[in-house]
Amino acid sequence: MNKYPISPIFNYISLYIAGAIATLSLPPFSILPLIIGIGFGLYRINFQSSLIKIFLSAWFLGFGWFSFGLYWIGSAFFMADTYHVFLMPIAIILLPSLLAVFWGCACVCAKIINKKTKFSILYIIIFFSLFEYLRAQLFTGFPWLMPSMTFASNVYLIQIFSFVGSFSTNIIVLTISTLPFVFFSNFKRKNTLSLVLLIPIIILFFCGILKYYNKNSLKNTNQLVTIVQPNIKQKNKWILKNREQHLNNLLDLSTKHRNSFNNKNRIIIWPETSFEGSIPNEIKLLSNISKKILKNKNTTLILGLLRTDEEKVFNSLVFLNSEGNIIHNYDKIKLVPFGEYIPFRQYLGNLTDMLAPKDFTSGKLKSNATVYGFENIITLICYEILFTNEIVKRLSKNTNFLINITNDAWFGKTIGPYQHLALAKIKAVEFGLPLARVANTGISAYVSPYGEIIGRIPLDMKGVKTFDLIPALDSTLYKIYGEYIFVVLILILLVINSIYHMNFKEEKLNEE
Repeated sequence: MNKYPISPIFNYISLYIAGAIATLSLPPFSILPLIIGIGFGLYRINFQSSLIKIFLSAWFLGFGWFSFGLYWIGSAFFMADTYHVFLMPIAIILLPSLLAVFWGCACVCAKIINKKTKFSILYIIIFFSLFEYLRAQLFTGFPWLMPSMTFASNVYLIQIFSFVGSFSTNIIVLTISTLPFVFFSNFKRKNTLSLVLLIPIIILFFCGILKYYNKNSLKNTNQLVTIVQPNIKQKNKWILKNREQHLNNLLDLSTKHRNSFNNKNRIIIWPETSFEGSIPNEIKLLSNISKKILKNKNTTLILGLLRTDEEKVFNSLVFLNSEGNIIHNYDKIKLVPFGEYIPFRQYLGNLTDMLAPKDFTSGKLKSNATVYGFENIITLICYEILFTNEIVKRLSKNTNFLINITNDAWFGKTIGPYQHLALAKIKAVEFGLPLARVANTGISAYVSPYGEIIGRIPLDMKGVKTFDLIPALDSTLYKIYGEYIFVVLILILLVINSIYHMNFKEEKLNEE
């Protein structure tokens, strides 16, 4: 199984296919065993004879993973006139190509540090995980489609994130996907190595199962959360003559069953950029909206819209009380490259004529909103929910709730919104916080601190749902120690790898 007398072209094609097939382990397909495609690729890369072949092999594996997993980005070019359609092939090829470079560099580093032996798989897993961490940080970061996403679709497996977090879970997923090939190889001491790696993972799985079975299912019935999904198509969203219709749609959904909620503390949440308009221009309109919806003084409306400040434009959200006043506003901090701003715009020349004419401005960190009965609330807009640091730097002892508003209408009826929901669920589990995710066209959902979807409004449907607030967990292991756990796991793998190679060298010397 160590030798592959095949042509380089067939090798690269097979690795590309392996990466593509592995994406079926992710939501919404969630065929978990297919993650073995990555393990197959990493095992084969271990036996490549040169650094160039190693890089290309890992790059093709990554290109298969990212091109199939992120194809839905191309849908944005058909949903609005912001970008020219003929740029779509560049986007859906260029981004996966660049992301695959991280995988190529990871495997090259692993081989460089371990030139003298044929067994580099543990180093490959280590550097692969490190470069996935770098991918989430460098060049604004893009922690989408990490291998750890595989565990997001299972209520037992997702508990692992509460213990070790996303980056450490990458190590676990890569190890699991690679172990079958190590076990059936002819490496010396393969059985011992497999057990040493597998036993801690099995223990972690059982800890996750026990955590879920012993979960606290208490609900706070005095606090209610209402999610509103208007299902406004992206092409119609910014047409001014349609604004009244869109607002009436939002108002009708928000006032549904209003009288049955008595005087309970309640928040109503609309999605990102809920309607055409911006503040401060729409202050009077917002006041009228809140007075129509919020007949109970204990109810708060949270909605997303644009905010302008002289020449600057912000992607924002506001909290409105029953008197029509803005009691809190938040400007999105983590902007989407090429979606909300164009990097290096000044160097792109005439190409900028085919791109969005104006960039959004990043907001500044400020205190979280506090609503009576809900305590401290962290609000995140769109893909900010992917970034651990965006949550960590705003966490407090009183943080009880995560709110993520988004507009996934850009991506149509593709796998993109399912992946976005899966990533949001992971953050709820990592920090032990309930999450309300509200999307314009879906998928809107209310998620428990255990990653359970308590209720959802399906993709491409209009709807409204109300839930009892679920209390946050006291804490999670990951919330306490963060990425220190990732560092410790990397060090443990390095120690295991060193012991394995020391024993291998001793056996070789005895044979001589």
